[in-house]
Amino acid sequence: MKTDTLIIGSGIAGLTAALTLAEQGSDVLIVTKASLLESSSRYAQAGIAAVRNFRWDSFEEHAADTLAAGCGLNNKRAVNFLVKEAPLAVDWLASLGVHFAAEPTREAAHSRSRIWHTNDSTGESIEKVLAKAVRKQPRISLLTDTQLLDLAVTKKVCRGAIVRTGKKIYSIQAQQVVLATGGYGQLYARSTNPAVSVGDGLAAAHRAGAVLKDLEFVQFHPTALVGQKLRLTLLSESLRGEGAVLRNNRGERFMTAHHGAAELAPRDVVSRAIFDELQKGPVYLDFTRADARWLRSRFPFIWKEVQKAGLNLAKDMIPIQPVAHYACGGVAADLHGRTNIKGLLAIGEVAATGVHGANRLASNSLAEAVVWGRHVNTQLPTTSERGIAVPKYYFNTTEDRAALRKVRDAMWQHVGIVRSKAGLVTAQKVFKNLKPKSLPAQNAALLAKLVTTQALKRKKSVGTHCRVD
Repeated sequence: MKTDTLIIGSGIAGLTAALTLAEQGSDVLIVTKASLLESSSRYAQAGIAAVRNFRWDSFEEHAADTLAAGCGLNNKRAVNFLVKEAPLAVDWLASLGVHFAAEPTREAAHSRSRIWHTNDSTGESIEKVLAKAVRKQPRISLLTDTQLLDLAVTKKVCRGAIVRTGKKIYSIQAQQVVLATGGYGQLYARSTNPAVSVGDGLAAAHRAGAVLKDLEFVQFHPTALVGQKLRLTLLSESLRGEGAVLRNNRGERFMTAHHGAAELAPRDVVSRAIFDELQKGPVYLDFTRADARWLRSRFPFIWKEVQKAGLNLAKDMIPIQPVAHYACGGVAADLHGRTNIKGLLAIGEVAATGVHGANRLASNSLAEAVVWGRHVNTQLPTTSERGIAVPKYYFNTTEDRAALRKVRDAMWQHVGIVRSKAGLVTAQKVFKNLKPKSLPAQNAALLAKLVTTQALKRKKSVGTHCRVD
């Protein structure tokens, strides 16, 4: 198969890039592991951060909040690019048919209310609108249930990719490949990410010679509904932005002792505070002071999810826990998604532009996805008439499940919210001793080892990377 642009991933970043490049005259093929709408973007509840009212907000304040949350390790050029382009991104989405609420809300670590939302299903609302536009665009084709195996790179030039659909393995030649495969939350035993988020794109990029950085900065969302599901239900930060508080097993509000902003402190601070309290007993989200009718209207999705657990958001204390949520690092990329490999671009969560630093500011992720998707650079043609050699691969679902289970347990126990040298070394040994033959299992072991290695190299605590030693 041949195409001008091959986009791997169908989250908000990938769909935005597809529409942008198609409008510029490129023939685009989107490859996605599951269905068109199955990505981490779909489960983003809160909204998209953007300054749209300059009477009481400014680019400077949004940038300052982003830098503060990222502990100053951010790429300032990327931060300024994001905050200035974010309002245009929201306007563009609105022009396509996304119906944002008339007034923004506020989230943790934001000094102003600048989160534009569609109640508590913003990611899904945006995904559906973008997917509808993609289906109408004649220049865009789609391959669902298709897994990336490897990137085809010759002399640091990406010429396409090798993929698998069912039992068929084949190559796709492209002038440029846009990697938009998301993060790797499912490498942890507890995560808000869907099953597809195991980092296959990052593993393939590493094998191809792409530079990966900041992998140790894994953000844990403070408030997920306690449960046993593969993908735990996120309880949006907007709940705390609207007035919900956190209480320990003694009924005490404890965040005031940890940070001046209490429940609206940066996510890394809140997650560690909850983690500490969980050593003594359960922790709860308390919004019992809110009106039930308003809660059902403002947070319809969360209301139903809590109800499924046999609880009432307006009457009950809701048991919560921090879980793996977002990868701040990834494939090193510039302001237009360009990597160190010609013809290979990376955007969205899979990319590491430095915009998030050591900890992502809430709702900057959807802004990043749309902004970089709209500014993805068109590379020079790299295709040639020479075909792409397809190597032999081995697959074994039993081995995949066993390896992933060991990876997830070790990552959660040793490479999680709180880390130590001894724990990281233990995890590294687990991953080194895993020698699977099946490619998905190899990917999981490889990426887990890379994350752990980078965490070992950073000896001082900063942001989401907390070393107790």
